[in-house]
Amino acid sequence: MKLFLASTAVAVLMATAAQAGGQVQQVIYNVDAAGQCSLSANQQTDLKNGLAACTTALSDPAMTHRAALLLDRGVIQARIGNNEAALQDYNGAIALDAQMGDAYVSRAGVLIALKRYDEARADIAQGMALGASNLHAAYYSRAVIEEESGDVKAAYRDYQTALAIKPDFAPASRELSRFKLVQRSARA
Repeated sequence: MKLFLASTAVAVLMATAAQAGGQVQQVIYNVDAAGQCSLSANQQTDLKNGLAACTTALSDPAMTHRAALLLDRGVIQARIGNNEAALQDYNGAIALDAQMGDAYVSRAGVLIALKRYDEARADIAQGMALGASNLHAAYYSRAVIEEESGDVKAAYRDYQTALAIKPDFAPASRELSRFKLVQRSARA
């Protein structure tokens, strides 16, 4: 009985101390850093906060889908002009999932910006072979390389293919507007 009374007294003292010390509020909220990272990469909006969200998500040791998060962060890095950081993220994504075709195509875009055309060409081929979902970007990137190397006909065809895959793809449309088709008559 004494033990029961003593434990009751301790409980009462603890409750009184908690009330005297002011109330503590506990707020529980859900921040979907991975979702915000992906949304920012795909919608091309709020890149600064999206980059922070990607980094937050990747800092969670329990986070799954790390390769996809690295790919998304690489996309954001590339869009804000951090090509070396984007390249590191794409390399990390590929190291975690070598079957991620989109990472190869995205890395090719950065390699083109860095004028590393042979590496970019190999990444485009690998991304296409793996069935990348961003094939419009693959054809566009390949067209850029072809045009840089002087193969204007191949570049034109690939810009057209990029636009056929994604009709609202402004970069391909913009590039195609620079071309002029000339009909030649065959002389006998």
